[in-house]
Amino acid sequence: RTPCSFITAHVSNNKAMNIRKYLLYSSQLNIRLRTTLHAMSASSSTSNALSTVGERFRVGPNNKLKGVFGGSGSDLMNDARPIQRIVELVGKPVQDIHVLYLGTATYDIEAFESRQTERFQELNCQVSALKVALDDSVSLKDAEDLIDQADVLVVGGGNTLYAVDRWTSLGLVPALRKAMERGAVMTGGSAGAICWFDGGHSDSMDPDTYKDAMLSKFADSSSTAKDETDVASSTEVKQWNYIRVPALGFLPGLICPHHDKVQSNGVLRAIDFDRILLQSPDELGIAIDHWAALVLNGESYEVLSLEGKPGSVPTNGGEEYVSDGGGTPGIWIKQVVDGKIQQRPCPPKGSTADL
Repeated sequence: RTPCSFITAHVSNNKAMNIRKYLLYSSQLNIRLRTTLHAMSASSSTSNALSTVGERFRVGPNNKLKGVFGGSGSDLMNDARPIQRIVELVGKPVQDIHVLYLGTATYDIEAFESRQTERFQELNCQVSALKVALDDSVSLKDAEDLIDQADVLVVGGGNTLYAVDRWTSLGLVPALRKAMERGAVMTGGSAGAICWFDGGHSDSMDPDTYKDAMLSKFADSSSTAKDETDVASSTEVKQWNYIRVPALGFLPGLICPHHDKVQSNGVLRAIDFDRILLQSPDELGIAIDHWAALVLNGESYEVLSLEGKPGSVPTNGGEEYVSDGGGTPGIWIKQVVDGKIQQRPCPPKGSTADL
């Protein structure tokens, strides 16, 4: 049900490079080959990503890049603190801020939309949704108009592979890039963080994230949604694997959300992310704890750590991963050096290019 394809491609430096892509042939997802080709194209143009991060982060002469990328979807986006930071980045009176929610990764299920937009509504922001996960009747022009009007683009968590493929097939990617370049705030957690970057460490192969399973589970309109991540149960370990998914490629790096969490397959994401990076040694790893977020504002960044929540970054200034939620929420920068993973906690603030 989940075959892999090992594709050899020649990149710009004429060296053969093995790129492991996971192609899911499933009636639930209907993932197309063009997603892989899109990712390969992005990979070839960014084969020297580590040496050109600074250049890729500079969006136009005025550097209008703005984003808040969380380690969790509904959990983080339902907390008032990251929402306040997003509003501050926009720099408008709250009643004039247009927020556009894209719930493609959870198939436009209303329970997830409500949980990830209600804090904006409490601030009297103008909130709307672009529902294209299942609906083919939305015209490209109408979708582009909604994106063009948005000050904030909120991408919900869920199945990254499905969302990126769907936007690509509908022709929405140029409009999303245009929004980034004019200074709209890109935001979201989990899949909503991965999607903006080169790719990510994803649970898109978890059958519980497939369309039919999700629609069945939340068929009742009164169903309440927690975070999209299916946290491990003490009584059942499910058989599925994390994968590296291709994303939009607007920003450099490989994102690992829920970095400090174990999901229903019983595997700690922090450990499995190292495996994925070793298979993609030229990529920069940005690992975000469940209750943390990376905030980008032009040429500077900051780590948003939600006080009172568990995390993996030591509180004593050390550089060793803290297990079982005994640390503070934070971000880890990971790279492969001489065939081994090197990791360090991301400093609380700094230059975006230094990432």
